[in-house]
Amino acid sequence: MERMCSVEGCGKEAVHELSYNDAKILEGEGLKLKVYHARPPRRPGVVYLCEEHYKLWKKLSKRERKIRELTMK
Repeated sequence: MERMCSVEGCGKEAVHELSYNDAKILEGEGLKLKVYHARPPRRPGVVYLCEEHYKLWKKLSKRERKIRELTMK
């Protein structure tokens, strides 16, 4: 089954799956996300991103991911 990008209005095929908690940063940029498999409050759900939106997510979350990486050492 092909998954489509979770960003509203994008019809591209998804190539990455992220936790909704990680992908929330995209909503700050004005993008609406469709969340799958959510069971609040314990399971926030997942979102699927196409290559274009995944690159945007990587750019926006770079600082946050670096901090997380350094605190896990």
